Amino acid sequence: MPQYQFKAINSEGKVSNGVSAAPSQEELARILGDQGLFLMESSLLGQTDAPETKKTAAPACKPGEHVSLRELTLFTEQLSIMVRTALPIMEALEILAAQNANPDFKAMLLEIARSVRHGQPLSYAFARYPKVFDEVYISLLSSGEAGGQLDVMLERIAAHLDFQWQLKQKVQSALVYPTVVVLTAVSVVAFLVVFVIPTFLEVFTQFNIVLPLSTRALIFGSDLVRRWWYLLLPGAAGLWWYFSKWLTDPAHTRVIHVLQLRLPVVGELTRNIVMTRILMTLGSLAESGVPILKSLELSKAAAGNLVFKELIDKITDNVREGRGLAPALARSPYIPPAVTSMIAIGEKTGTLPEVLRKVARFYESQTDTSIKKLFAMMEPIFIIGLGLMVGGIAVSVLLPMFDLAGGLQ
Repeated sequence: MPQYQFKAINSEGKVSNGVSAAPSQEELARILGDQGLFLMESSLLGQTDAPETKKTAAPACKPGEHVSLRELTLFTEQLSIMVRTALPIMEALEILAAQNANPDFKAMLLEIARSVRHGQPLSYAFARYPKVFDEVYISLLSSGEAGGQLDVMLERIAAHLDFQWQLKQKVQSALVYPTVVVLTAVSVVAFLVVFVIPTFLEVFTQFNIVLPLSTRALIFGSDLVRRWWYLLLPGAAGLWWYFSKWLTDPAHTRVIHVLQLRLPVVGELTRNIVMTRILMTLGSLAESGVPILKSLELSKAAAGNLVFKELIDKITDNVREGRGLAPALARSPYIPPAVTSMIAIGEKTGTLPEVLRKVARFYESQTDTSIKKLFAMMEPIFIIGLGLMVGGIAVSVLLPMFDLAGGLQ
């Protein structure tokens, strides 16, 4: 009987790999389905040239591949309202699919509705699309189904997604100003170097003026850009590609993440954003009855910073040994003692989920403050930097002009 290597996912969103014997891929999917697993991929062992692969049953447009966080938040909010009004899940999904403008999302919702019609749990049907419904979403949804509080849990998921979206908007807003200033500076300098400097160079050449060092350097840069631009652009792209590959090494990524945390103002902003993500995710999961070890594992994925992922690993070891969250937090230089004390009290009084969410809200407010500090610091730096660049170019051009005017007199 053929042997298949497979990748499958369960109703909680946990992915597992293995090897199983089955007459065909369809029979393998049925066998795994009886075990509560949904077949994502499978390949026939022994085939190296063109392995037979089966992926999740989905339309050719790969539904759910292009669903924004905002779209997912609005969908979850609407589904929560419909479930609360006792509308059947299958009917609610079909209504939401019909009014959805995203063709990928619409196709995905119709597939989910079809799965629910065939008797599959909602969390199991959602778990087929891990790129849209992550493990946090599936874990919260599974808890709601198990506790008979699907509408309440959908409302919590929607609140959690809305928080993520709001945080993302804040981070993006923090990047708009420096991006605009840098692009403006680059455009101004490029215009001066490519179009203005060559004009003055002709004048300087005609009168045989001895040019100062700054002017010679500026002319050299202008000549370099105009003559070799077709090599400079691929070179810049190559450097960016090399840096991206360099970051794939966890040791290199950790260096960048440590640097982010230690920079003035930027470090504070990074820490606040990461802590907000971790604590809000952990609080939502713990409040919904997800086991603490599972909650920590999912919160680790939400961190986005290797330093804090290592911290969560230490916390997980402490919890597994029965020592709680606070001891590991107390040893981290990035966690204020007040926060550690609040979490320790929450553990002792049995109000940990509530405390985690309150601390997350505190860090969210601190994120706003850090963004304002960053803007206040960046504005004069960028203005001075842009002024120095343009002023330096102007001085380099004007100095020879003054010499020329003096010689003519």
